[in-house]
Amino acid sequence: MNRKITLDIAILISAVTGIILSCVYLDEPAEKQASLLLLTAVGIFFLILAMTDVGGRAREESRRGRPKGISEILLLGEENNITAIWDIYGKTSIVFGKDERENQVDIDLKGTDYAGTIDGEHAVMNYSNGCWYIEDLDSENGTRLQRGGEGKKYRVSSREPCKVEKNDIIYLGLAPIKIR
Repeated sequence: MNRKITLDIAILISAVTGIILSCVYLDEPAEKQASLLLLTAVGIFFLILAMTDVGGRAREESRRGRPKGISEILLLGEENNITAIWDIYGKTSIVFGKDERENQVDIDLKGTDYAGTIDGEHAVMNYSNGCWYIEDLDSENGTRLQRGGEGKKYRVSSREPCKVEKNDIIYLGLAPIKIR
């Protein structure tokens, strides 16, 4: 919760507390009525502000929500179960490989079952013109792409980037990486 909403709620609680105290401790009817009227108006005003702030924040978050495109990369296990997830939201380039000090990789597959089939810097995915593209980095075991609904695997070239779409599976050596 942001500070503005917290402050609105704190003032609302103070107004309610003031109303209760006015009812209990003020004996003079004119003072009691004036106090109750003023505190009720303040309470209603800050209740409306808090509700407006919460509603506006929710609308803003839904407007700024994640795009419908690719936002995660999943490492699949032998039975197509998810063994690791990487959030790529907001990134423009991702290097796959094994982090062996001299390599600069974003997705480190060093500690996985597939590490023996993956080079230090195996492949790279780049975001350009609203789409993701993958290219092999002249890896020893290659990079292949299986389209979401197809069974056929296509070899990814190191010279020509290949467009990647949601639900595609990229094979880095033997490591299956699902795009979501």
